[in-house]
Amino acid sequence: MSDFLIAYGSQTGQAETIAKSLQEKAELIGLKPRLFPLDENEKKFNLNEEKLCVIVVSSTGDGDAPDNCARFVRRINRRTLTDDYLKGLDYMILGLGDSNYSSYQLIPRKIDKQLVALGANRLFDLGEADDQVGLELVVEPWIDQLFKILAARFEIPAEKMNAITESPNIKLNQVKSEEEKKALLQKRQQDEESDDEGRGGVQGIQMLIPEHYEYPEVSLLKGSPALSNDENLRVPIAPQPFIVSSVSHQKLDEDIKLEWQNLCKMPGVVTKPFEVLVVSAGFVTDPFSKKIKTKRMITVDFGVEEVNFILKRCGVLPIADQQCELSIDSKTEKINAQIPGHVHKITTLRHMFTTCLDIRRAPGRPLIRVLAESTSNPQEKRRLLELCSAQGMKDFTDFVRTPGLSLADMLFAFPNVKPPVDRLIELLPRLIPRPYSMSSYENRRARFVYSEMEFPATDGRRHSRKGLATDWLNSLRIGDKVEILGKEPARFRLPPLGMKRNQAGALPLLMVGPGTGVSVFLSFLHFLRNELEQFLSEGILTDLIICESEQKGERVQDGLRKHLDKVLPFLTPSAESKIFICGDAKGMSKDVWQCFADIVANEQKISDLDAKKKLMDLKKTDQYIEDVWG
Repeated sequence: MSDFLIAYGSQTGQAETIAKSLQEKAELIGLKPRLFPLDENEKKFNLNEEKLCVIVVSSTGDGDAPDNCARFVRRINRRTLTDDYLKGLDYMILGLGDSNYSSYQLIPRKIDKQLVALGANRLFDLGEADDQVGLELVVEPWIDQLFKILAARFEIPAEKMNAITESPNIKLNQVKSEEEKKALLQKRQQDEESDDEGRGGVQGIQMLIPEHYEYPEVSLLKGSPALSNDENLRVPIAPQPFIVSSVSHQKLDEDIKLEWQNLCKMPGVVTKPFEVLVVSAGFVTDPFSKKIKTKRMITVDFGVEEVNFILKRCGVLPIADQQCELSIDSKTEKINAQIPGHVHKITTLRHMFTTCLDIRRAPGRPLIRVLAESTSNPQEKRRLLELCSAQGMKDFTDFVRTPGLSLADMLFAFPNVKPPVDRLIELLPRLIPRPYSMSSYENRRARFVYSEMEFPATDGRRHSRKGLATDWLNSLRIGDKVEILGKEPARFRLPPLGMKRNQAGALPLLMVGPGTGVSVFLSFLHFLRNELEQFLSEGILTDLIICESEQKGERVQDGLRKHLDKVLPFLTPSAESKIFICGDAKGMSKDVWQCFADIVANEQKISDLDAKKKLMDLKKTDQYIEDVWG
């Protein structure tokens, strides 16, 4: 038997992408893995009947299980299950998380612990990949270990294992003199300057133009001498091509309605897209302040330059608005190849690259592997192979992933790369909707407050930009119509799950919300009965503690410490109160968590570790609930 189970729990698509990659690699060596979301347990598979299972699962920021895994977590924790329920199961588990969050790896660890309790046998250590430092640093070694176990278990010969890695033996000619170094740099600069789409050289068409950037000696363009001299790069096989696009000479028929991302199911989304009208928009902070992020408020098109640049580099800009039909290549060697559900079979290239595919997310190593095959320049090919090799993992993290380079940044850096558009359709991730919490909802009007994310042209980024959604939100004007989706909050909600609406007003709440984090609490208070001072005067709020970071250097932690008598009751286990934390994960969430730990430790005369254990107990009972973002 060569079949086994690969199951995943994924909220943003990362875990699902890794799981699909594992399936494809396993198929290349002759195995027949079955791939399902974890919630398909007891539907399309039964875990207690499986012999071998590979699990890839993430934790959401607030510690909840991904939506396509939550039912699985509940079911394996039933008290009626015996301690030998999974006795015949061998398993391996890879967890994805972000150490910015206090709930880091909570769900992978919870699943792992429960599988062991039910008698399952883990074949090697739980993999804990941290998105804060680079998932690849753990994911790649974990996958290597996984395939060693699969090779031994299914007796796969070594020559067959070569199907998933290759050593191209492409060695970059070493530069031995300063003159040769200078000549190579001048050649690369000439290539970039002759790149007409990179300079906006298409008349009458808006085109993204790169800003000048001097790459350091060791950078995206050139690795260390040790890496550049390595003659045996361990490079992954390029993903199997499987999509063919056919473009007609006609525009897309006006009768064809392109529903948002083909109405493909999105974890956590509980409505279909629906249209709303923008009725107001404005600043809620000083837009010229250098001390705080600009914050805007909208009460409820991407710029075309970046899309045009990518389509031009692919050689398809002149036909970008014509009808395009996608099909599966009849010659593909990919098993069970399918067109991604979030793209239409009949569409336009522009529509796909504008609304369905994420062109801003840092390219993954499979995509970089394909870019290496798409350049006519040997030096570019060698460097791109280094970036996707096992030996070049650190360079990939330092020069691509950590600075958050986009596909356009990579194409600017490697001007001879001209990727086939079909390969980008296959490999670019799905464009995920950005979630925003409402700051009010009344009389059929919803209000949103957001911070502007800004990324300067540094560290290899070749054009200044704001966050993917920020640019678009900033472009909205009164009277514009936009499509939105309704997302069901898991735990960060009022009233809490299980509580009747008329009981919410009596529930004591401690709400911590620096910056735009306060906006969601306005919606809580609107639900209970107008803005903060009015809520205070009407008794809906008992206390309003304002900490002014710009003027006085105060932080919310200072406000909490000044009001210990009112804070301490919330840190006592109780079903009659809630602590809600909303805001930035990278700084605020950790700092507030530590502040509460300090308060508990000082009050109860216990260690920091014991204090945090008590806080974790509050989390487990949904008394301490976070809604934080990176």
